[in-house]
Amino acid sequence: MLKDDFSPLYLCNFNDNSTENDFPKTELKELWSCKWDFQKFEKILQNFLKSNDNTEDDVHEEFLSSISLILAFVQNNFTGSFENLEKFKEITKKTFPNDFEAVKKLMVNGEEINPNVQIPEFLYIAEELLKNVLEKCPNSVIANWWKLRVICVHQNILDDLTSDLYEDLKKTCEFLLTQVKTLNDIELESLLYLEIAYGYLLFHRTQKCEEVLNTLCSMLEVELNVEGLLGLRTKFQQKALPQLCLKVKQNKELKVPTSSTSNGSTNLPKLLKLDDDTRLEKIRFLNVEDNNVMSLPSILQAVVLAKVKHVKRSQPTDRLAEEEIEPYINTLLYQDHGPLAVRLATLLLNISQECKQNRTVERSLKQCEEVVNVINGSAFTLPQRLSYGFASFILPKWEVQKQLGELMVSLGMTKSALDLYLQIQAWEEVIKCYTKLDLRHKAAEIVRQELEKKPTVLLYCLLGDATDDVKCYETAWEFSKHTSAKAQAHWGSYFFARKEYDKALPHFEKSVEINSLQERIWLRLGYSAISLEKWEIAVHAYITYTHLEPLGYESWNNLAKALIKLGDKKRAHRVLGESLKCNYQNWKVWENFMLVSVDTGNFEDAINSYNRLSELKDRFLDLEVLSIVITAISKDTPDAQGRSTQRLVKKANTLLGHQCVKHGAEARLWELSALLAATPLNKAQKLQRAYRAYTQKELAWASKQPSSMKVLQLCKDLSEYSLEAVNNHEDSEKTSVNSQLSSARLSAQACIRAVEKDMEKWDENEKVLAELKELLEKLTETLKERMK
Repeated sequence: MLKDDFSPLYLCNFNDNSTENDFPKTELKELWSCKWDFQKFEKILQNFLKSNDNTEDDVHEEFLSSISLILAFVQNNFTGSFENLEKFKEITKKTFPNDFEAVKKLMVNGEEINPNVQIPEFLYIAEELLKNVLEKCPNSVIANWWKLRVICVHQNILDDLTSDLYEDLKKTCEFLLTQVKTLNDIELESLLYLEIAYGYLLFHRTQKCEEVLNTLCSMLEVELNVEGLLGLRTKFQQKALPQLCLKVKQNKELKVPTSSTSNGSTNLPKLLKLDDDTRLEKIRFLNVEDNNVMSLPSILQAVVLAKVKHVKRSQPTDRLAEEEIEPYINTLLYQDHGPLAVRLATLLLNISQECKQNRTVERSLKQCEEVVNVINGSAFTLPQRLSYGFASFILPKWEVQKQLGELMVSLGMTKSALDLYLQIQAWEEVIKCYTKLDLRHKAAEIVRQELEKKPTVLLYCLLGDATDDVKCYETAWEFSKHTSAKAQAHWGSYFFARKEYDKALPHFEKSVEINSLQERIWLRLGYSAISLEKWEIAVHAYITYTHLEPLGYESWNNLAKALIKLGDKKRAHRVLGESLKCNYQNWKVWENFMLVSVDTGNFEDAINSYNRLSELKDRFLDLEVLSIVITAISKDTPDAQGRSTQRLVKKANTLLGHQCVKHGAEARLWELSALLAATPLNKAQKLQRAYRAYTQKELAWASKQPSSMKVLQLCKDLSEYSLEAVNNHEDSEKTSVNSQLSSARLSAQACIRAVEKDMEKWDENEKVLAELKELLEKLTETLKERMK
């Protein structure tokens, strides 16, 4: 095993503060200049094809060759500029035989690379050379760091996430996290943490990403706090209101170069002017100092970007989450210096925010066009484009163009968007545009033309989508030699759209067996299984989906349903709790959570759910749930954790108080209130209200045996508590006790008269009637004595 003597300069972080003295080797200096020697590239490709055995002495040359190929590939697919693309194409065409299909070699889990990918041979050979380097230097931090970058680049050129690449990334990240401190450089350590966080976020592992970012912030002793400060948002606003502002607090002086030192030569693209007659260009805070955005080092700008990316990915999409993101974006937008990659990523984030607002949607379109022009143009050098690039969530060029197309569609510019989608071969979006223009037949023609040029699994699948011909999916499956998860996914989706779930299910199962990171297919698999009442399959599907996408409340809800059907209500309760984190406003989820909480004995959760439902639904009332919960509390029945429910008396009384105000005519509510009343007098008063509500609501109660029995028992209870209150009350309550005795006596008299008048001598009622008559006599005697 060779010693890891690769210099950190191999990482090519491209900052302005590196000098000629930093480069011990001419090759490294050439690499940092990014002035490509095309003859050298041709030689690298030819040497690879010869497949010579590599000796240990070749490892540095191999590593440099691998890095050069990766940077050239990233330039021609991600960052631009593209002036060398034709020359690179010429080299690959000249060097590689016709049967060398890098496109197929780069397939993972049956997923093809995007048709826009240029010079795929460069990425494939770079991966192979890097494998050779890692075989010789398996513990090299620098080489493994490049492996992490290559995995992220490879995943970005695939249209769907792939499980094999994720497993590779996970192993690489786990190794790198143990080696961070060996770098002995706070900037390099920070960059490594950022790129690891980016890798996890790319595969939607938000929790892992958060852990890494928290570790990074702890190491830097940096706090990112969003605070509310008084400020103005519009030109005519008179009263200042709280506005969110990001405060970056540094608890120690960071020994990293300032942004003007590391990226001072880069003339960053600015946010376009809004020119709105009402809205200010940016929030104007009352405190003048707060209007000056704190200048952040380039590394901290990348940290803020990573944080906002994580927040956006880990929270449900709603206006509240968008407002939380805005302060981060504004802080980055108004930095004077910094990495170009961070600025472009920030502009794209701001575009996605502003495209949803009427006053800013036009600016978002123009801004997106400018970002595309920056990528396509030649105003920036490759080192400027790549500076901090791998830590800045760089996107392939066609993904940025696709975002522009989505903006055009949202503004009704469907034909312009269609032209753009045709240019970048975004065939799914092309079909949607033609469908929107009522030209679906045209979409099929376009796909057929492309199939004649170069058949792919995706094109066969899309032809099936455009023509509703199920044979196209079978052709796609055979074309892939039974390796394409996409073919099975489209095949299953064909039946799913027609609600033929029994036919869709096996295709979905086969698809996720090939590639387990397909969020949409796991969701459809779960729904199909629920529809077919295959609960175990549904549980497995939804559990997997929630690991991949924890923000979908419907998936948590459906998982809970499947668990309930399997009799596992305890797990269902926990699952619904997760669902509420994703959608706090959905009353259906709250209702399900409340019912499961009652079934599992989580009475506090049931009360909280009931309170929330009362806020979300007008006149909400569920007497059955209230009866179970209040009865359990009154009997001090232990909850699911074995704790006494007496601690919930105050909370339950508050709930009942609100319900009695809203639904005062419901006798059962007053009965339940009586169960938790602290004194006999209070119990009697509550039961008095219950008696009144019951007899007023059901006028013919005395003519029916069950209702007659109910009123008799109610009247008996309130009489007993009224008498009990005589010997158990405060001095100040004497008048209240007398009043209650009088009310109880009148109620008993009225009840007896009504029952004796209408009763058909029901044997079940005779005993209670006799007891009530005795209580009436006691009430009369007691009242006379107290009136003396």
